[in-house]
Amino acid sequence: TETTTDAMRALLLEIAGYNTQVFEFIGGEHTAKNVMITATKMEAKLADDNERLKKKRKRLIELAHFYGVKKQKLAMLMGENLGWDNSVKLGIVKSMPSL
Repeated sequence: TETTTDAMRALLLEIAGYNTQVFEFIGGEHTAKNVMITATKMEAKLADDNERLKKKRKRLIELAHFYGVKKQKLAMLMGENLGWDNSVKLGIVKSMPSL
């Protein structure tokens, strides 16, 4: 769904070192495409925190598996793996990931 795609895009931006916000900017009664993702660059020391990156990547993989997303263009362009080839090693669970 579009909500899943927007959540994945926000997570990918966070992996790339941005703080993100996702919000509705036009009421749903006017258009179905009413979500805006804003991003601001983090300080380098925060963006490069390995533990933060590990958690974001785990959330991305969990979200992709929960919704069955096997390909995502931005993830592919960034070289991010959605975990389908090694999900057993990662211990993926089949419950809704927290956002």
